[in-house]
Amino acid sequence: MDQRYSIHPSDAKMYTTERLRNEFLISDLFVNDEVRTVYSHFDRVITGGIMPLRDTVLETGKELRADYFLERREMGIINIGGKGKIKVDGTEYPMNEKDCLYIGMGNKEIIFSSDDRNNPAKFYFNSMPAHKIYPIEKS
Repeated sequence: MDQRYSIHPSDAKMYTTERLRNEFLISDLFVNDEVRTVYSHFDRVITGGIMPLRDTVLETGKELRADYFLERREMGIINIGGKGKIKVDGTEYPMNEKDCLYIGMGNKEIIFSSDDRNNPAKFYFNSMPAHKIYPIEKS
């Protein structure tokens, strides 16, 4: 998990374009069969990308100090690629391009898949700390 740290706004005024890109630009978010994440110390938001060619499980990292990814977090996901599926604790949600899925805190097993390896799904997500359980919603 890549980590980004807070900076003071007056410091950013002195940054070069290259330094600004290094601090804020997230690139290479979609890599075959990998979960790529960036943890921002601004509000503890995790931004991620998953492009599954085969079933890809969302694992927790040691940085979260949790038994599973959504133990104390929630997440919103949008599919910006081909058709795919997200399985949450055994329930499968078909995901077309531009479909969104909200997954609340407490859900343990999350598996991402694509329907077509030649046109894989690209799941972009943001996850943030949660303090209350809400149901899964798809739109």
